[in-house]
Amino acid sequence: MFSEKFNVRFYETDGLAHVSNTVVAGWFECGREPIFKMFTPDLDLKNWPLILASYKIDFHLQIFYGKPVEVRTYVSRVGNSSFDTYQEIWQQDQKVASGSTTLVRFDFKTNKSVPIDEAIKSQLKQHIYSELEAEK
Repeated sequence: MFSEKFNVRFYETDGLAHVSNTVVAGWFECGREPIFKMFTPDLDLKNWPLILASYKIDFHLQIFYGKPVEVRTYVSRVGNSSFDTYQEIWQQDQKVASGSTTLVRFDFKTNKSVPIDEAIKSQLKQHIYSELEAEK
């Protein structure tokens, strides 16, 4: 699991005094940065090898300003040219949101998906989601 902890910023709060639902997708993307580095260690956008094929977010509880959050990122599936992540946001020892994404290794020159290198697959598999790990 990858973990990133940070304080909720004031501007992420909406008129209902909780974190706007649009913010969570951005937090999840930031939480995937260690995975991006497996594919592109220097995060060079000119050589970016991934596309986002889908994402889903579930909101379990409201998220509030003034209380830190933690984004937990796991890999839930590794395929030939794609993989899935499972992510959670925790605040005050409660899971407040969860989500999943499918990312595809992509060659922008041929406009087609390409297989994930075995070395990267091995790295991804080191972060496979486990129900036991998630309860920690």
